[in-house]
Amino acid sequence: MIAPNFEKLMESVGDSGRHQHLLFWLFVVPINFLIPWVALVPIFMVSTPSHWCHVPGRPANMTVQEWKALTIPRETKDGQEVFSSCSQFNVTLDLMMTIDLTSDISGLVQTFNSTYGIISCQSGWDYNHTDYDTTLSMDRNWVCDADSQGANWISVGLAGNVVGTLVFNSVSDFLGRRPAIVVATMMYAVFGLVRLYVENYFWMMLAMFLASTSFPPVLELVLIITLEQVSPGLRARITSTSFLLWTTGMCALPLLAWLTRDWQMLGLITTLPFFLVILCWWLLPESPRWLLSRDRLEECATLMRTIARRNGKPVPKELDDTLKTIAVTQNTERNYGIVQLFKYPTVRFRTFLLTGCYTFNNLFYYGLAYNITNVSGNEFLNFFLLGIAELPSNLMGWGGAVILGRRWTAAGSFVLASVCALANAIFLGPWATIVLLLISKVFITISFLVVYMQCAEVYPTTHRACGTGFSSLVSSCFGIIAPYIAYLAVYGAWLPYIIICVTGLLGYICASLLPETLDADLPQSLLDANNFLTSEKYWSYKGKRLCSCKAKKMLNSAAAQGHENPAISGTKIATIDVN
Repeated sequence: MIAPNFEKLMESVGDSGRHQHLLFWLFVVPINFLIPWVALVPIFMVSTPSHWCHVPGRPANMTVQEWKALTIPRETKDGQEVFSSCSQFNVTLDLMMTIDLTSDISGLVQTFNSTYGIISCQSGWDYNHTDYDTTLSMDRNWVCDADSQGANWISVGLAGNVVGTLVFNSVSDFLGRRPAIVVATMMYAVFGLVRLYVENYFWMMLAMFLASTSFPPVLELVLIITLEQVSPGLRARITSTSFLLWTTGMCALPLLAWLTRDWQMLGLITTLPFFLVILCWWLLPESPRWLLSRDRLEECATLMRTIARRNGKPVPKELDDTLKTIAVTQNTERNYGIVQLFKYPTVRFRTFLLTGCYTFNNLFYYGLAYNITNVSGNEFLNFFLLGIAELPSNLMGWGGAVILGRRWTAAGSFVLASVCALANAIFLGPWATIVLLLISKVFITISFLVVYMQCAEVYPTTHRACGTGFSSLVSSCFGIIAPYIAYLAVYGAWLPYIIICVTGLLGYICASLLPETLDADLPQSLLDANNFLTSEKYWSYKGKRLCSCKAKKMLNSAAAQGHENPAISGTKIATIDVN
C-alpha cells in the first residue's frame, strides 16, 4: 500500500504536535459544540404546547379553567379524559352575552353539554404558556388540521441536509476541504437568520432549506480535514472527543430554550456564533493529503514545511522528491467523484455497508430525538437527559473502539439499542419509557461514533469526503422521514419504537460485515481501498485481549531465551491478534 509512505512522511513532520492542537482547538472544538444546534434547534422552535379553542367573551371574574370547562368539550386520549384541542361547543359571542355567567358553573357545564353541538375552532386557539411565550407553531397556528406543518418544516430542513451533503462534500474533493467548510458555514449563518423573520410561507421553507445545507457537511469536513493530518493513534481520540463536544452542545440547547422562551431569540443565539467561526477561516489549512491527491505538490510541500516548523520538527530531506514519488504511484487514475466508488467490487460493497450503517444510525438517532416530544414529563428535562446519556456513550464508544475494535463495537451497540427500543414498545409506562429511551440512546450514540471513524478509515483519501458525503446523502434522504416516525405515535405510542428497532437490526447486519480498521493505515487510492483488509473472516476479532501485555512479555521473554511452547509450536494464529 502507498498509505504507509505518507503516514511516515506525516510522522516525520509531526502528526501529533502543535499544528494538530491548533486544528483541534480552533475548529474541532467550536464546530462540534455548535453544530448540534443546527440539527436540533428546530425541535424547540416548532414545539407545540397544549392548546384549546379560543372562545371570545370570558368574563374577568372567571378563570381560564372554568371557561374551558364551559366552552370546550372533553375527549378521551390515551385512556384519559382531557379537554379537546381542536373543537369547541357551538356558541357565539352574541349567545354568550345573553347567558348569566355568574350562576353555578357546574350547572352551566351540564347545560352546554346537553344543549350545544360540537364544532371545530372558530376564532383561533389559546396556548399554555408555562414553557414558552411563543414558538413557530404558536405564531403560525400549526395545530389541529395544520399540525403536520411543523414536521414539514423540519423535513424541508432535512432535504437541505441531503442537497448540502451532495454539493459540499463533492466540492471538497474537487476544490478542497477548506473552501467547502467556509461556504457551508456561511450558508447557515446567513440563512439561519433569514428564516427567523420571513413571513411568506414559501420563503420560510426556502430559508430553512438553504440554512440546513450546512449540516452535516461542516461537521464531517472539519473532522475529515483534521483526521487526515493526525497519527492513527489519535483518530479514535479526536472522533470521540468531537462527539463529547456534540453532547455538550446538545445538553446546552434545552437550557437555552428554557431561558429564552421565544423561538426567534433562540434562533438568534444559536446562529450568531457561526459568524465568529467564519472569521477564523484564514487560519484553517488545507489537507496535505488532499493536495497530494490532486497533484498540487508545491502547495503540499509548502504546507508540510509549515507543519514541521509549527511542530518543531526538521523538514525531511528530499521532501519534494518523496511527494513526487508517492503522487506518481498513487494518482494513477483521474478522480471522477462518487461514481468511482462503484468501480471496484470491494469498494462498492463497503460503500453500501457504510451507507447502510450511516442511514440506520441516522433514522434510529433522530427517530428517538424527535419522539421525545411524545414522551410525558418536562420537555426540556427529557431532552437534557437524552443528551446527557451521550456522555457515557462517548467514553464507552472511545474505549470500545480502541479495545474491542470498530467492527464489533458498532455491531453490538446496534443490537443492544434495538433490544431497548423493542422493550419500549412493550413497556409504555412513563418511567420505563424514559429509562429505556436513555439506554437505547447510549448504545445508538456509540455506534454512530464508530461509523464516523469507519468512514474516515475505510474510504480512501482521494474519495474520503465524497464517500462520506454519499453515505451521509443517502442517510439524509431517508432521514427526511424521521419526524414522521415520531408523528406515527398518533396511531399508537408503541409504533415508532417498532420501526426504530427494525432499523437497528438492519444496522447490525451492515456493521458486522465491515472490516476491522483498528490501528490500520489509511488507504490513499481506490486500488488501496479495494485491497484493504480483504482477508478477514466474519467471526474474526482483532481487538485487544485481557492481560495481552503480560502475554506479550511472556512470549517475548520465551523467544529471547530460545524456549518454545510445545502446545502452540508451529500453530498459526490467524484470526486473533495479541495487541
